[in-house]
Amino acid sequence: MYSHPEYPVLTRSEYREMFRAAQRSGPVTVPWHLIAVLVAYSLILGSYGVLALGSRWTFLFSALLLAVGMLMLQIVLHESAHHSLFRTRWGNSLIGWLTGLLVLTPSCSYQRGHAAHHRFAGTKRDPTAAPDGPRWHKKFVEWLVKLHVVPVLYLSGVYLPYLIYDLKSSSKMHKLECCLNLAAMAMWHGILAWLFGPVRYFGVLMLAFWASAMLYEYLFTQHQHVGLSPVPHKREQYRLREQQSFSRSVRMPCAGMLMFFNLHKEHHLFPNLPCGYMPRIHRWLRQNRPDLLDFTSEHLGILQRRSDLRVYEPTEGDHAV
Repeated sequence: MYSHPEYPVLTRSEYREMFRAAQRSGPVTVPWHLIAVLVAYSLILGSYGVLALGSRWTFLFSALLLAVGMLMLQIVLHESAHHSLFRTRWGNSLIGWLTGLLVLTPSCSYQRGHAAHHRFAGTKRDPTAAPDGPRWHKKFVEWLVKLHVVPVLYLSGVYLPYLIYDLKSSSKMHKLECCLNLAAMAMWHGILAWLFGPVRYFGVLMLAFWASAMLYEYLFTQHQHVGLSPVPHKREQYRLREQQSFSRSVRMPCAGMLMFFNLHKEHHLFPNLPCGYMPRIHRWLRQNRPDLLDFTSEHLGILQRRSDLRVYEPTEGDHAV
């Protein structure tokens, strides 16, 4: 049985002090969340505009714009699911629903699935956790990971669990809401296929989806949680201040454009805090509890593949990387 070493944990007083320190600096002056939303939707509209030109070469350029837009919109969907994008709940729900249509994810299923991810991070009840025990497909999955061109970590560990979360629910209302969301998604993309031509549009959409999934995997999925669950105490749930051990953060230039989603350890400590506060949490940790960052973070940079990347075998922090 895997045995994790002693790992650092924030005390209750440190956790409260970190939150107060983030607030004492005043409101965030640069509206990164609004900038990111505007840029993401501009890329999507730009992709549609380029696709309308009809040239063979614009097909690839349209797919590139759509891929980057979809990557950014996945983070918009994430922020709206936490109701931290706008001040009003209806504003977050509306932008989340619209964004879900574009990134092929029912927003209702994503929101409930992601809430379960935060609630049960580090346990087997986390819907995004790698399955434990003997699995016939383990070697096949590991082989796909080594290919570097199949976003298997993103597809099986992020996209699929959230896509089907409500469909697996015991609530008939949740299932109905998800089915209606999927129907709206199919209608939206059907209209676009009718406008641009089905072969051309779905070709661009699938290429963009694959490219955005690869970007998401290399920027986030392979770093954030892989190989860090669970630690020895077989508990049903961990407090937020304990969850820093189950996530990593990576260094990234221009992180504001991706709403500081690279600071994932900080996000798990304060999941509903607006993204602009994450750098303040990071600075507090660096100054007051660098051991928390040294345990699994700080040394990792953009697109840097972890040398210890093993999907089904938890690592002892990242000290040997």
